[in-house]
Amino acid sequence: MFKDLKIMHRLGIGFGTILILMISLGTVALHQMGQLSDLTRKMYRHPFQVSNTVQRVDSNIIRLHNAMKDVALSRIPQELQVAVLTMQALEEEIEGDFNAIKHLYLGEHAMVDHAFALYKEWLPIRDEIIALVEDGEPWRAAEIAKGRCAAHMELISQSMALLNESTQYEAELFFNHTRKVRRQAFILMYWALGLAFTAGLYFTWLVTRSVASPVQEIVEVSDAIAKGDLHRQITYHSEDEVGQMAESLRHMLSGVIGEGQSIKRGIPIVLWTADTELKMTYINRAAATLAEALTDITAEGLVGDYRVDEVMKDEDGLCGIMARKSLLYGMQNDMELYFKCQDDVRCLRCVTSQLKDLTGQVVGVMGVGIDITQRIKAEERLMESEARLEEAQRIAHLGHWECNLETGLATWSQEFYRIFGLEPATDPISRDFLKKSVSSEHFELIDRILKSILHEGRTVFEEQITLPDGSARWVIGKGLLARDEDGTPLSAFGTVQDITDQKQAEESRLALESELRQSQKLQAIGTLAGGIAHDFNNILAAILGFSELLQDEVEKESLEHQYVGEILKAARRARDLVKQILNFSRQADQTLTPVFLGPVIGDAVKLLRATIPSTITIDLTLDEGAQKPVMADPTQIHQMVMNLGANAAHAMRQQGRCIAVSLTEGPLPAEVMSRHPDLKAGEYQCFTITDQGCGLAPETRQRIFEPFFTTKEPGEGTGMGLSVVHGIVKALKGTIEVESVVGQGTRFAIYLPTVDAAPPALDAPAQHTLPTGGEHILLVDDEEAILTATVTALQGLGYRVTQSQAGDEALALFQANPDGFHLVITDMNMPNLNGAQLSENILAIRPGIPIILLTGYSDQIDEALAKKIGIQSYLLKPLARDQLAHAVRDAMEHGPGTAPLAMNDPENKTP
Repeated sequence: MFKDLKIMHRLGIGFGTILILMISLGTVALHQMGQLSDLTRKMYRHPFQVSNTVQRVDSNIIRLHNAMKDVALSRIPQELQVAVLTMQALEEEIEGDFNAIKHLYLGEHAMVDHAFALYKEWLPIRDEIIALVEDGEPWRAAEIAKGRCAAHMELISQSMALLNESTQYEAELFFNHTRKVRRQAFILMYWALGLAFTAGLYFTWLVTRSVASPVQEIVEVSDAIAKGDLHRQITYHSEDEVGQMAESLRHMLSGVIGEGQSIKRGIPIVLWTADTELKMTYINRAAATLAEALTDITAEGLVGDYRVDEVMKDEDGLCGIMARKSLLYGMQNDMELYFKCQDDVRCLRCVTSQLKDLTGQVVGVMGVGIDITQRIKAEERLMESEARLEEAQRIAHLGHWECNLETGLATWSQEFYRIFGLEPATDPISRDFLKKSVSSEHFELIDRILKSILHEGRTVFEEQITLPDGSARWVIGKGLLARDEDGTPLSAFGTVQDITDQKQAEESRLALESELRQSQKLQAIGTLAGGIAHDFNNILAAILGFSELLQDEVEKESLEHQYVGEILKAARRARDLVKQILNFSRQADQTLTPVFLGPVIGDAVKLLRATIPSTITIDLTLDEGAQKPVMADPTQIHQMVMNLGANAAHAMRQQGRCIAVSLTEGPLPAEVMSRHPDLKAGEYQCFTITDQGCGLAPETRQRIFEPFFTTKEPGEGTGMGLSVVHGIVKALKGTIEVESVVGQGTRFAIYLPTVDAAPPALDAPAQHTLPTGGEHILLVDDEEAILTATVTALQGLGYRVTQSQAGDEALALFQANPDGFHLVITDMNMPNLNGAQLSENILAIRPGIPIILLTGYSDQIDEALAKKIGIQSYLLKPLARDQLAHAVRDAMEHGPGTAPLAMNDPENKTP
C-alpha cells in the first residue's frame, strides 16, 4: 500500500505520526526550550557583547598610542591638528565602550573601574605631550611617548586583557549552563523521536524527507544556471552529504559570478546591462561613477528601479534610444555621446547590443562605453594650436614655406600667400604653376633664394617686392637646407616676414628723434627747475626768517623798518615765483578735480609776466562775483595759459603792445554750439587771450593744432604748444575757437563746462597777535642759517627748542629722552637720515607724537605719503613766522597725542 504513495505523501504520514507521539512531551520540551532561549539571549546580550567591546577598547588603545606617536612626530600645525582630532575621536569611542561595559558586565565592577581609572591616568600624559609639541620640543614629546606613555599603555592593555579573561569566564559559565539546559531539551526530543522511529517505515520516511527537498532545490538551481541565470542562489544549508553537495555547488557558482563581476568592475570602460523593460540589472564601477555624476542617485540604488534613459543621461538623450533599438531590432548601435557632469563634459564612444541567454532568448540589452574625452580634447587643442599659429603668423606678418627638392613641389602657409598678394591654395605648388601665378620679379627672387640655399645651405635676404595690385612691400626671410643621413639634400624650408610697417616705423623714428631730443631738453629744464627751487627755497627761508626777526628789532617808524619791509616783499614775491615754477615743472599724474580758474589763471599770468619782454603788457580781466569751477587739473590750466601766452608774446616780439587775458562765465553761445554739436548745453567758463601781433593766414590757421607744425624759425619752437593746448581742451570736454586777422592779431577762446562745487575758501585774515606756547620742540635742519632763524623765531614765541643739524643726531637725542618733547619739526633732505626716515623711527619709539615735515622741494615724498607715515603736517619752505606759529600751535592742540611733560616745570614755562 505504501509503495503506491508518492514520497511527499509518505513523508506527510510519517510527520503526522511523529507529531502525535511528540505532543505528550511537548509541554516539558517547550518549557526547557523557553529557558534555553532566555539563557541564549543573555549569553549573546551580555558576556559576548562585553567581550567584543573589551577587545575593541584594547584595539583602540593601541590605535590611540599610535596617534600619540603621530603627535610627537608632527612637524607642521596641520599634522598636529589631524593627529589630535584622531585621538579625540578614539577617546570618545573608548569612553563610550567603557560605559557600555559598565552597563552590560555581570561580574564584579571593580575590575572595570580599575581599567577605566588607568585609562584616565593616561590623559595628563597626552596633554603633556601635546603641550611639548606645541612649544617646539618634539624630542621631549617623543621620549615621553616611547617611555612613560608606552609603559602606561601596556598597563592599560594588561588590565583590559584581565577584564577580557573575566568576561570569557563569565561567558563560559553561561555557555555551560546553556549546554546543560539544551541537553535536557534534546533528551526530551530524543524520547519523542525514539517513539516516532519505532517503526522502520517512519524512519525511512524521515530520511527521505531530509533528502528530497534539497535535491529538488539543487535541480531547480542547476536548471536555471543552465539557462544562463547566474543570479539564482541555493538556500539549503546542512552538514550531511546533500548539504555538502549544495555548499560545493554554491561556492562554485559564487566563484564564477565573483570572477565575472571582478572582471567587469576592473575593466576601465563603462559597462551596464538592462532587462527587457530597459531597467538596469547591472552596472560596473566606471558606469556607476559616471551615473552618480549625472544623477543624485547612489550606485547601490541604480540597479532594479531605474531605466537606462534615467541613469545614462547624455546631453541629447540618445543612450536610451540606442538601447531600445538594440533590444527591439537586434541592431548594434555605435555613437559618440556627450555627458555633462558637474565639473566637466565627458565624451564616450558608446555601443549597445542585444543580450541573450544560452538558449538564444533575448533577456535584455548591454551597453559599453569607452571614454574618449582626452582624445577629443587633444584634437581640439591641436586645432586651437594650429589656429593660434596661423593667427600668430597673421599678426606677425610671418609666413613659412617648404620645397621638396625631389618632386619640386612647394607648400606655403596662408600668411605666405597673403604677403605675396595671392589667393590661398590647399594643394602643393609646382614650378610651372608658380611661374604662371607670380610676376617674373617674384619668380626670379624665389629661384635665386632656392639656388642660394642649395649652394650655401642657408640664406638671409631682405627685398622690396611689388604685389599684383601695384603696392610695394618690404620682406625679410631666412632659408635652410634639410639633408638625409648621407648628406643628400631633401628639402628647403624657411620663413618670410612682411616688415613694411617696421620700415615705415623706422622712417617715423628717424623723424621723431629730433623731436624727442627737444622733448628731453624740456624735461631736463623741468628737473633743473625743481632742483634750483629746492636750494632757492632754503635761501629764501633764511632771508624771510632773519628779515622778520630784524623787523621786530628796529623801530616801526624808522627807515630801517621800511627797508626790511621791502626785503620781505621781495622775498615773498620770490617765494611765489618759485611756487609757480614748481607747479609748472612738476610731472605728477594729473587728476581732474573741481578747479576755480580765476586764481590759477592769475598765478599763471604772474609767471608769464616774468618770462616775456617788458615791452609787452598784460591786461588781466577776471569776471567778478561767484563763479563755478570746471573739472580739470590746475597744472593743465597753468600749462595752457603759459603756451598761449608764449605764442602771443612771440607774435608781438618786434613791436611790443598788449596781451589781453579775460575770464567770463555764461551759457555756450549758439554759434559755437552749431559748430560743435558734440558739446553739451549749459554753463561754460570762457577763457580768452588776445594779442596784437602779426595774425595768421587762413591756410596756417587750419594747421596750427597739428603736432610739430610751426611757423617759427628752427630753434625757436617745437610746434607742440598749440597741439598740447588742443589736447587738454578736448580732454576736458571743451572746445577752442580761433579768430585771426593778418596784421591785426589773434584771439583764442577756450570754453570749458562748469560743475557744481563750493567756492574756494578765503584766506583767514592775518592775526596781529601770534599764538605762543611753552612746550619743548625738537628742531632738525641741515641748513645752519635756517636752523638759527627758526630757533630764534620759536624761542621768541616762548617755546623751548633743542636743535640738531643731522637726522641721526636728532634720533639719538630723541631716544635719550623720548617723553621730553612735545613736537618734532624736521627738514626733508638731510644727510645720513632724511626727514621721512627720521619720522618713521621717532613714531616707532613714541607713536602719536606730532611731527611737522618741512621741505623746499622733494620728489621723494608728498603730502599723501607723509600722512601715510604718520606725519601730522607737511609744509613747503619758506614759511613766514606767522605761518610757523600757527602750524606749531595747530600741531600742539590738534595732534593725535602730546608728550606727558608737566607744564608746571619751571624750565618749561612760557617766558
